Amino acid sequence: MPIGIVTNGLILRDLGGNMPKFKRFRPRGLPLRSLLILTGALMLITAFAPSAKADVIAYFNFEDATLGGPPDFTSESDQGLGIATTIVTNYTAGDMNTVSPGLANNRLVADTDPNNFSMHLFRSGMNDPADFDIPLFSPQGFFQNMTVSFGINVQGNGFDLVTLWYSIDGGVNFINSGNFASLLTGGAQTITLVVPTAANNQNLLVLRLEFTGGHSNGVNDQDIIDNILIGGTIVPEPTTIGGGLLGVLGLCWFQRRRLRLLLPRLRRA
Repeated sequence: MPIGIVTNGLILRDLGGNMPKFKRFRPRGLPLRSLLILTGALMLITAFAPSAKADVIAYFNFEDATLGGPPDFTSESDQGLGIATTIVTNYTAGDMNTVSPGLANNRLVADTDPNNFSMHLFRSGMNDPADFDIPLFSPQGFFQNMTVSFGINVQGNGFDLVTLWYSIDGGVNFINSGNFASLLTGGAQTITLVVPTAANNQNLLVLRLEFTGGHSNGVNDQDIIDNILIGGTIVPEPTTIGGGLLGVLGLCWFQRRRLRLLLPRLRRA
């Protein structure tokens, strides 16, 4: 039997009695893999974190109307200011119209339309209570931390009070939010009402501004309203978040597969 060197149960022949040392390679894929995991985690945090800034959920400036004609109840989604929605009211069509100019109160800086028109309500006594419903159905997601605000110029003999109501079943039933504001007997003011947290993330949400305490049955100038704004935080809907998560997981799987193919080649280099 040839003479050999026994090391760990292996017979090394013709090696001069010396165990050769092989160069070890550092796994080059580990830093890249760690970076990939960190990136994926940051993407997940970003996807689930709500925006810190206030979003425009819906905005109405009454500008797509004609002087003396019916008010424009469509939102300004064409300007990129919130979702597309339309105000629904029980106010008699012949007891309201479009007047000029628009109000400066509560007008958005981002509003690029000319400030020419606003909504005029008269015969307030005959339309008491006056309800203006704002549906907030949107494929963009759900809404949180909301407020409703608008500008109003009271010319006299109009409404005394505005109360915020909300519905979470598409407008079938309405709940009194408990938030209301008294209206001046004369002059312009900005009204802001906080939407209760119970209305957060409701996909069939409708907000209602209800005006009460109307005094006049005449056609004299009474209440002029403009720049109705629903602000808050827009939260992506679950399907949007799910799509983002699938995208991140798909990227991770692809990179892992790439690394498994590259590492054997790097070790042979």
